[in-house]
Amino acid sequence: MPATFRTSALLLLTSAPAWAEVPTVLADTAPVHSLVAMVMGDLGEPAMIVPPGTSPHDASLSPSEAQALTEAELIVWTGDAFLPWLGESLASLAPQAEVLGLLDSPGWEPLPAMADEDHGHEHDHDHGGAEIDPHAWLDPAVAAAWTASIADALAALDPDNAETYRANADAASQRLTVLGQDLASRLAPHAGVSVAVGHNAYRYLERASGLGSSRAIAHADGAGPAPSDVTTLREAVLAGEVRCLLVDAETDPSWAETLGEGAQLRTATVDPDGVNLAPGADLYPTLVENIGQALETCLAP
Repeated sequence: MPATFRTSALLLLTSAPAWAEVPTVLADTAPVHSLVAMVMGDLGEPAMIVPPGTSPHDASLSPSEAQALTEAELIVWTGDAFLPWLGESLASLAPQAEVLGLLDSPGWEPLPAMADEDHGHEHDHDHGGAEIDPHAWLDPAVAAAWTASIADALAALDPDNAETYRANADAASQRLTVLGQDLASRLAPHAGVSVAVGHNAYRYLERASGLGSSRAIAHADGAGPAPSDVTTLREAVLAGEVRCLLVDAETDPSWAETLGEGAQLRTATVDPDGVNLAPGADLYPTLVENIGQALETCLAP
């Protein structure tokens, strides 16, 4: 090979860009995994810490999931206010990873955690004494803001693909904005109407949809309602002030009979954690659409 050709070939090799591999990414829950999948697009696929079919409230790390934490380059999670059990594991098992806590990210408006005196109730899970309501993914506007933070975190680790991540996040944000508009339009005839819930996990959904403040069964400390609480809620059902009960995986469906005896109380089965949905980029829009449709049917005249 002529010397000039060898020199040119060497220059081409040394000056060619070293394309970085797409980071190994973990997401904590199905809704967050869906948002990360939207932003990664065709570049790669995130893995999920809480496996499909498992409630985040009941999850614990398996050996394989713990191993995945030790190998991740980026971990995107809701935050300690939602999964305090995971925070300790991140600190001990994933010191090498960049960690993005979405509840701490900018660009969205958190709701404060409810105290018993605010509503007589709060959600029935231990979220580590959170100062904000951690169920923020149920507002599509919040989810849209989170996609930008996810893109920034990915771009920092993989600058070669930064433009793609940000373009994907922009497309996801537009999709989620339309999703929120559709939810509000679907439930506009029921603006200000309250529903009964097992625990106060739906305040961001209420904000997005225009529904009134929900009437929760459970207390802040996880204890069941006092007899006087049940009586008050029963009176609201009998008076027609509450005519729909949302039933999720954390709500005992027998409450429908207890509260609805002698009254017209419908139930809507919902899956706010996406436990029973197929993981992927379409999970989050499907989750919101399903809840909106269930509420529309439950609240119909």
